[in-house]
Amino acid sequence: MSARPPCGRASWHNAQVPPTVPPADAASSPEPEQRFRTLFEQAPFSVQLLSAAGRTLMVNQAWKDLWGTQEGDPLLRWVLSEYDMLADPQLEAKGVTPYLRRAFAGEPVRIPAAWYDPAEIGKPGRARWVEATARPIKAADGSVLEVMLIHEDVTERFLAERQLRASEMRLRQLANTIPQLAWIADAEGVPQWYNDRWYEYTGTTPEEMRGDGWQSVPHPEVLPHVIERWAHSVATGEPFQMTVPMRGRDGTHRPFFTLVAPLRDDTGQVVQWFGTNTDVSPLHDAEQVRQEGERRKDEFLAMLAHELRNPLAPISTAAQLLRHAGAAPDLVLRAGEVIERQVRHMTKLVDDLLDVSRVTRGLVTLHMDTLDLAGVVSNALEQMQPLLQASGRSVAQPPGLERIHVRGDRIRLVQVLVNLLNNAIKYSPPGSPIQLQVSVAEGQVSISVGDEGIGIDPAFQPHVFELFTQAQRAPDRSQGGLGIGLALVKSLVQLHGGEVKVDSQGLGQGSVFTVTLPLVADAVPQAPQPAERGPASSRGLRIMVVDDNADAADTLAALLEIEGHDVRTAGDATAALEIAHGFAADVLILDIGLPGIDGYQLARLLRKQFAAATFIALTGYGQDKDRELSRQAGFDLHLVKPLDPRLLQAALRGVAPPARS
Repeated sequence: MSARPPCGRASWHNAQVPPTVPPADAASSPEPEQRFRTLFEQAPFSVQLLSAAGRTLMVNQAWKDLWGTQEGDPLLRWVLSEYDMLADPQLEAKGVTPYLRRAFAGEPVRIPAAWYDPAEIGKPGRARWVEATARPIKAADGSVLEVMLIHEDVTERFLAERQLRASEMRLRQLANTIPQLAWIADAEGVPQWYNDRWYEYTGTTPEEMRGDGWQSVPHPEVLPHVIERWAHSVATGEPFQMTVPMRGRDGTHRPFFTLVAPLRDDTGQVVQWFGTNTDVSPLHDAEQVRQEGERRKDEFLAMLAHELRNPLAPISTAAQLLRHAGAAPDLVLRAGEVIERQVRHMTKLVDDLLDVSRVTRGLVTLHMDTLDLAGVVSNALEQMQPLLQASGRSVAQPPGLERIHVRGDRIRLVQVLVNLLNNAIKYSPPGSPIQLQVSVAEGQVSISVGDEGIGIDPAFQPHVFELFTQAQRAPDRSQGGLGIGLALVKSLVQLHGGEVKVDSQGLGQGSVFTVTLPLVADAVPQAPQPAERGPASSRGLRIMVVDDNADAADTLAALLEIEGHDVRTAGDATAALEIAHGFAADVLILDIGLPGIDGYQLARLLRKQFAAATFIALTGYGQDKDRELSRQAGFDLHLVKPLDPRLLQAALRGVAPPARS
C-alpha cells in the first residue's frame, strides 16, 4: 500500500483459522495450519496479514509479485521485520492511514485507489494504481487480533475510468460550444447533465432538471408521445429522432429536432445516451413561407387564367359574328369595338405583369422632373373618365394643386393614381362616391383616394400591398384583377422616396389609400412638351410586313391596305430578302422572333438595301433591353404586340412617300 510494500514479521500463533469440516480420510489430510498456508500462498490476489500493532505478519506470492519482490530481497526482509504500516509517512501523505486506523478499530473498509511508484524507494518496476480492502480479524470478545489487507492492481481500470472521465469532460466542453441544446443521460435514460444552451433557452436550473424534470419542457400535447418513444429507445438501444415543440424561457414553444444516440462499451452495452436538440424554427418558418408562396402562386395562376379567358370569350364571339357575310353593318362595328376593347384589356394585363416585374427587380428608370400636382392629377382623372362615367360617378380635382410641386416621373405618378382610382371603382358599388383629397404638412404632400366599398379585413391589411395578393372575393370574381396593382403602386411610390398606406375600419366600411411624397419648395415645374406632329397623311407607302405568324401578318397587311398602302408579306427572313429584290419598301415592319435569321439580323441586312427606309420592330418583347437591342440593330421604332393601330398610324404619318417615277 505504499512505496514500501506494507508487510511485517510472519507469525501464526495468534492467527484465527476458520474451522473446517474434516475430510472422510482425516488421517491422510494435511494439518489445518498447513492447509491455511497453502490456500494463503496460492491465493490469486495479493494478501497481507497485519498484527494489531500494524506490523506485517506474512504476505503471499501474489503480494510479492504485485510489489516486485522475492525471497532474499532486503526490502522483503525489512517489511517482514521492521516496517510499521500505521507509522508510514508516505501512506499518511496518500490519505491511506485514516482508512487503516478505522480497520484496526474493528471496521471493514474499502481503501480508494492510490498511486504507488517503486522509484520513490529506489526500486525498479512499473508504477501503478492500487486499491485495497482491509478486514479486521476479531477474537470472541470482539477485539481486533489481526487485519487482513487485500490489494488489487486497478491501474488499467483506473486509467480507463480516468480516460472516460476526460473524454466525458471534453464531450461536455464541446457540447457547451455547439449552438444546439445538448445533454447526457445514463443507460436507463435519466439525464445526468445538460449544456449551457439548454439552461439558456429553457430558463431552468439544474435542480429543476433532476430526474424527470425535463418533462416540463416539451409541449404538453406531445409529451406522452415523447415519453413513449424515449422509453422504446432506452429499451431497445435504438437512436431517438423526433421534432419536439420545446418551451423557452419566454413560455413560447419552438420546434426542435431531437436526436439521441447511444454510447456503447466494448461489449456493445449502452452505457450512456448523448442527445441534441436543434432549433428548426427557421426551417419551419421557411417551409411555411414556401407553402404560402405555392398557395399564392396557384391562386395567381387561377386568377390569370380567369382574367385571360374573360376577354377571350367576347373576342371569340365577335369573330364568329364577323364570319357571317350577311351581318348588319352595325353588328360588324360593334364586334370590332368589342375586339378592340378586350384586346386593350388583355394588353393592360400583360403590361401590368411586365411593369411589376421590372419595378420589383429595380429595372425601371424614372425620368425625374419637377412637376405640379395639378397636371399629374388631371392626367389621371382624364384616363379614368370613361370608367368613372360607366360606373355612374365623377371625381372633382381639388383646387390649388398648381402650387404644389413634387419631384417625379410624370407617367409613373399618373400610373399610381390611376391604379388607386381603378381600385376604388372596382371595389365599391356603382354610383357610390369616391373622394380624392390632397393635404400638405411638414414638407410632404398626401394624396388620398377613398371609397365606400367592401372595405378590408384588419387581418388582411398588412398584406394588401404584397404581390399577387387579393382579399377574399366573390366566386364570380366580378371585380377581376391579378392582385398586382397595389404592389406596383407601393414599389413606384417607394422609388419616388414616398410611402403608401391603407386605412379601413373593416369589411363593408370602405377604404382609404394615401400616398405621401416629398414636396419641392419654390420649384419651377416642367411643362409638358407638345407632341410632334408628322405629315397629316401617310397614304401611298410601300410596306413590307415580316412575321412568322401568318394570321398576324395577313390581318396587319389587310388593315394597311384599307388605309391605301401597298403591302407585301413574308413569313421568314429568306422570303423577305427575295421580296426585297423587286419591292422598294418605304417602311419595313419586322417581327423579332423569326425562325432562322431573327429580326435583328434581318434589319441589318435590309438596311444595306433600304438605307432611307423606316424600320419598325413589332414584337412581343417589350423590356428596355429589347428596345435597346432594336436600336442597335437599326430600327427606328419599337412597337409591342398586340399592336395599337393608333401608334402605327402615328408612326406612318411621319414617313413621307417618296416621289414615284
